[in-house]
Amino acid sequence: MAKRKATTIIKNVNEEAFQKAVGEIPYSLTNDYMFRAVLQENEEVLRGLICSLLNITNDDIKTIDITNPIVLGETIDNKSVILDLAILFNNDQRMNIEMQVVSQDDWPERSLYYLCKDFCQLLRGQNYGDILPLLHINILDFILFEEHPMFYSQYRLMEMTTNHVYSGKIGINVLELKSIKLATNEDKACKLDYWAKIFKATTWEEIKMLAQNDEAAHQAALSMYTLTGDEKIRKQCEARERYEMDKRSLYTQGLKQGLEQGFEQSLERTIETALNDGRSCTDIAQFLHISVEEVEAIKQKSIQR
Repeated sequence: MAKRKATTIIKNVNEEAFQKAVGEIPYSLTNDYMFRAVLQENEEVLRGLICSLLNITNDDIKTIDITNPIVLGETIDNKSVILDLAILFNNDQRMNIEMQVVSQDDWPERSLYYLCKDFCQLLRGQNYGDILPLLHINILDFILFEEHPMFYSQYRLMEMTTNHVYSGKIGINVLELKSIKLATNEDKACKLDYWAKIFKATTWEEIKMLAQNDEAAHQAALSMYTLTGDEKIRKQCEARERYEMDKRSLYTQGLKQGLEQGFEQSLERTIETALNDGRSCTDIAQFLHISVEEVEAIKQKSIQR
């Protein structure tokens, strides 16, 4: 199993230069590439965040390994577009952490799909009981359920009358960055509201002020500053920002046309527009969460007209 590679980019941190930094942060922690880079490069930040998310102490973390490390700065291909962080925690629990800023109606189904896909990992000869627990943590910059907003929610598989847990091996936690005002006393005791503010910080002055009394948060801010100074990292952050903008644009366009003309016709027009803009069938399928075959079928239909 692959483990987190040693830090290579943030080995030379200029604290003095960081303290002089002012103005807008080019790419905050809501940029999923910057989020991924900071947590992969700085274990202290990763430990601090996990302690808050699980309401544990640093002493409770014996080992923590990133099982899907990426080479920071290298171009992300279409197969790596999901930038979740896969973690093996204390050698007996798996955890996925994902930052998502684009609101889409199918998020519950999408998160369940990836949770179930990752949960079903058995090697030949293993028993079902050998499957390690998996917790999928979604950090969202939107409200998941408008009728039931919550700052931090924890979903488990349980009996609806008695709340008896069917299995503790699978679960989904959701941290909504737009719902900080709904943080409970327990959330605040775990510093989850504090981390949410760190994620949402948009200026160096703001993040320095927030991070001055917490070492893990300070390390997060330092890592962001140092990574921002790396041209390859900046290019990947910019690429991810464009990707999210394109995805939001395609989704909004499809939604608007769906309301006016019906979903099927809208989907065809959205795909045709994207094809005319030079987008590949694979990219369009990922943006719209449909199969490549569906996109190619509509492409052929369009050519035959």
